[in-house]
Amino acid sequence: MDQMFAGPCVTGVTLNYGRGYGGKWYKVAGSSTSTETYGPSTIVVDRRDNSMYFGFNVKTVLPDNNPDFEPAVVAMDSSGDLRWWSRLYHEVQPSGDTVTSTPDQYVDGLAIDYSKPLSTGYLVVNARCHGNNVENLWEGNIIAANTTASGFRNGFSGSNGNIHYSWLGKLKLVNGTLMHSTHVGEYSEGTAAWGTSFTDPNLAPWPNPNSGWPDINTTRIAPSSLKVINDGSVCIISLGRRTITTNNAFQKMVLPKNGDLSCWNQFVRVYTPELKRITYSSLVTGKWDTVTQAGGDNTQLYGVFKVEKGIVVVGKNTATTGVANGNLLPVSNVPTWGQSTPLDESAIFGFFTNDSIIKPGDNPVTTLNYVKAKNNNYFYLECTTQSGIKRICRNYH
Repeated sequence: MDQMFAGPCVTGVTLNYGRGYGGKWYKVAGSSTSTETYGPSTIVVDRRDNSMYFGFNVKTVLPDNNPDFEPAVVAMDSSGDLRWWSRLYHEVQPSGDTVTSTPDQYVDGLAIDYSKPLSTGYLVVNARCHGNNVENLWEGNIIAANTTASGFRNGFSGSNGNIHYSWLGKLKLVNGTLMHSTHVGEYSEGTAAWGTSFTDPNLAPWPNPNSGWPDINTTRIAPSSLKVINDGSVCIISLGRRTITTNNAFQKMVLPKNGDLSCWNQFVRVYTPELKRITYSSLVTGKWDTVTQAGGDNTQLYGVFKVEKGIVVVGKNTATTGVANGNLLPVSNVPTWGQSTPLDESAIFGFFTNDSIIKPGDNPVTTLNYVKAKNNNYFYLECTTQSGIKRICRNYH
């Protein structure tokens, strides 16, 4: 918390409150701008060595007395000793300038990438910012430790400032060094300044987010929902507007060049391990009217999981006073225990499959063994996951 204090934080020493290194107040004693509000949001444990990683933000006050939220990701070893921490943006730019990051920024999710050994593995971070200004979450194509890096969306574009949009990054487990990142911001309805189209046949003719300067709109990855696949790919569920969908999607977004209008939607997506491309992106929303925009924006997704033959998502069809909202979702292969028409606020269970996301290595459990305890009074089931992590499933007395 050094940045918010007038001097370094020293255990057991009372600090003189004042503008910190970043020019921000952490607390103004006796003032209406006093603040010491922390927002812990997510925690994950690496099961190989029990290292702990958690994300939070702290409320601060900018030099012009406007409020701000500072993010942080903290790494601790299994005993709780600090290993490293990251602010997720340049506090000191490569030029040596110290800058204040004015957009509100939050940490919404963390996950361990078990596709690599501990010494070279990654922590995957889902952060979010409110607006855009001088210094924001790290770009996808300006990474000191990886000069050839490029994200699916390298940074902000357009002129919409009062929005919340997301960010994904991969930091080294051992020291927090950023290696890959991408901003996650879907297009606004009615925007212009489109760039050139993708040449990737799975994405063409969508405009590439890294060309042109189109407006983006609020895009929020569901909190604590991201999953890392066995090969290091990252799977998310999120809210978007004119969402880019792949040509192999189950439910596609209409293309802007055709004149059809979009709607707010929930979507599921898979990024490649380096966060440079997407291999699958599908909507999960009601079939909306592309002229009036009515009928969509009636779902919420809460959880996602990758299995060998596809992606599982769970959520709900929203309702108002007992009546399901919007138009019906496109469904297929409804099981005998399910139904295709929502009644009131109904649960959604989706299974998406496609050749591009079928991966035999994504079975969550590869072996299951009965293990007898030393005193022979009970035994337990021990399952070994694809990443080699052993978990005790249940004790049997």
